[in-house]
Amino acid sequence: MVSFSYDLNLGTPDHRCRLFPNDTYDKTPQTPQTYKIFLNNLHLTASEYDKKCTMLDNKFSLTLKPCDQGWVFDMNKYGETLTTELLLVCDKFHLRALTQNIYSAGVAGSILTGLLSDRWGRRKTIYLLVIILIIALNTMQLFLYSPTHKLLVFTICRFFQGFAITFHSVSLVLLLEITGPSRRVLAANILAYSFALGQIILAIISKKLKDYKLTYWSLNIYVLPFIFIYIVIPESPRWLVQQGRIIEARKVFERIFLINRRPLNDRLELFYSHLPTDVIAARESEQKIPTYLNVFKRLCQSKLMKKRCLLLIAVWSVAVSVYLGMFRQ
Repeated sequence: MVSFSYDLNLGTPDHRCRLFPNDTYDKTPQTPQTYKIFLNNLHLTASEYDKKCTMLDNKFSLTLKPCDQGWVFDMNKYGETLTTELLLVCDKFHLRALTQNIYSAGVAGSILTGLLSDRWGRRKTIYLLVIILIIALNTMQLFLYSPTHKLLVFTICRFFQGFAITFHSVSLVLLLEITGPSRRVLAANILAYSFALGQIILAIISKKLKDYKLTYWSLNIYVLPFIFIYIVIPESPRWLVQQGRIIEARKVFERIFLINRRPLNDRLELFYSHLPTDVIAARESEQKIPTYLNVFKRLCQSKLMKKRCLLLIAVWSVAVSVYLGMFRQ
């Protein structure tokens, strides 16, 4: 829900120049169609920029000038957004795009969160990212009512939201590590369905409220209960075993078997009998603490990993480019 809030809360409705103080989008007879008629008489074609960002110098002239009294917006589709409040259109349109680029830079922090999850554990990393997300959302919400520095704080908070939202990838790793091989595809799909469901819920909320401030209040209320996630989710037993914390891993398995109502002793003994002999050796080696250099070395040493990494980068780049190019027009 947080990922796609940008498209609704910074949506850009149809707009044109304000012609007098009490002007509204449907009130004045001088609509963008008027520009088209006048320009066609001059054998010209009105661009979208001219329709939305310029106005006639006076009613007796065909000269265009920039909007000097602001803009009026069609409020039927979006309602109040940050774009309509701060007038992020025409010569300020790049500021709207900048906020999303900053958010994307935060999402790139998934490289860092992956290493943190290997060093601190999946559970602690997820909880840390959830706390960052809650703080960023609440800070943004408070400054949305501030008359100054609203866009600056919004952009900074969007960066931390992008960084925090990478807990989705860490959650996927944790989910796969506590799920049996036969159910991993189903578990991963359920996580993806929840992502899509959140997008649908956000669209419904935004459609009903039609106010970006109220929409962010709903996001705050939705995210706040996740502060208790540390109590609910277990640590990855696979990560615990790799760290040599066998007793803690056993407790996690006992909890899983209890919830699944499966016999305990035989399965645990089978698990311990197949523990790799290099667990203790890996714990004592330098590979225990993951670093960028170690990850890069392992990637370069495996042809299969290099191939998969390049394929994933290509597929993700194409998917994001198509999405940004089509959905946000």
